[in-house]
Amino acid sequence: MSMDMETKIKEALKDIDRFRTPECLDDSTIGRYAESSLAEPQQQAVETHLRTCLYCLKQLNDMTELLHSQKQPVPLSTRLAARLKEILPEADNVLPHNNLFSTIIQHLKEYFTFSPQLWRFSAIGLAAAWMVFLISTAVLRHEGGHSSVPRLNPDSFVKISALDQAGKVLREQRGVIVSSDGYIESNLQPLAGAYIIKVTLRDGRTREIRNIWKDEDTNLAVMKIDDNQLPEIPISEIENIKIGQTVFFKPDSDDEDTSSEAIVCDFKQTPGRRSSGGNQYIQIATQKVKKETGKIVDEKGNLVGFVITEEKNINLAAPASSFRQLVKTGKVTPISDLKQVSFSGDALNLYMKGILARDAQRWDEAIFHFQRAVKLNPRLSGAHLELGDLYYKKHQFDKEAQEYEAVLKVNPDNVDALYGLAWNKESFGKYKEATELYKKALALDPEDTDIL
Repeated sequence: MSMDMETKIKEALKDIDRFRTPECLDDSTIGRYAESSLAEPQQQAVETHLRTCLYCLKQLNDMTELLHSQKQPVPLSTRLAARLKEILPEADNVLPHNNLFSTIIQHLKEYFTFSPQLWRFSAIGLAAAWMVFLISTAVLRHEGGHSSVPRLNPDSFVKISALDQAGKVLREQRGVIVSSDGYIESNLQPLAGAYIIKVTLRDGRTREIRNIWKDEDTNLAVMKIDDNQLPEIPISEIENIKIGQTVFFKPDSDDEDTSSEAIVCDFKQTPGRRSSGGNQYIQIATQKVKKETGKIVDEKGNLVGFVITEEKNINLAAPASSFRQLVKTGKVTPISDLKQVSFSGDALNLYMKGILARDAQRWDEAIFHFQRAVKLNPRLSGAHLELGDLYYKKHQFDKEAQEYEAVLKVNPDNVDALYGLAWNKESFGKYKEATELYKKALALDPEDTDIL
């Protein structure tokens, strides 16, 4: 074994006691196992434990060195090699080295010695091999890790609890403090159906939320608590995010330190007549192993966005910076209104696929996805607006009007839906109805030159 590897192993073993658990084997059991004097069931139980316990493997190795000190190296037996390969079938898949198994065997040849007649002590070699495997894997994984993975301030995260009328917890999630004066951003989905929302700060203080800003198209919720000088997490503005940039996906299901790399591959815009109109989404590509939502941060630890679709590879994220626009232009929603919120993660997934198809000018495919999305969540205004725009392109004006009317049932103050429906009415000579719709839209946005 090289001096470098031996040094790393010795360093790793300095803190071996931290691996000790109440289930660890006592010295008597380890000694009897080393001498092969245990009954078959006990021996199997000990081997099962040794496969996963680094502390006991170290104790076994130390005891073996005391009992059987061998100076003359001999080749590792074929029988022991076969047994090692049998117990470590996953070795070749753990690290990207096809010769990992042979490397471990070579280390054993250099570091451990056996006399041919000591077959009953073959378990010693097995335990030592497993220990070398665990430590070298940990070292190589650490050396091959992403040194640029950012660490976030845990005090910037809060626990958000959605409670029912009796005060029972329906769902919990982690929100992020995005402004030191008390603004908190989170996903909307876990809040659906809540009667009460409770925010718990890192220091244990709690606050009850009475109103929120919400956007079902981006699955975002923003709430405000009456606190100042809170530890906010910095936000990366969307104009500073570049295609091809490496970011990090932090799943909601794990702690703050868990992350995986992702790549910004595109930006998507929902229908909007002005440059500021509609929602903008960040499209990312990642190697997630399961469908889940989470947060995206850049290499500096700035919050980029919230993943709103639950796919394994390609996902859309809502920019974290959009909370400002939501607070500025959105209506405050009382918590009691959350009882009516209908949310579907599958609807957002279909919405994303529709946007991708729309950008590829595959109109029929886009319509198919948007129709399925609004069937799952009729309140998904963005999908209705997309359908209205596509029906207009296909000259299906009756269907176009129905989509704008569906949006206005959810939000009577949606300026784009008011404008689209007014234009539709005007096209059919229904000038009085169109004029009333234009007036209402103009009252909501006096600077809209199209309406003027």
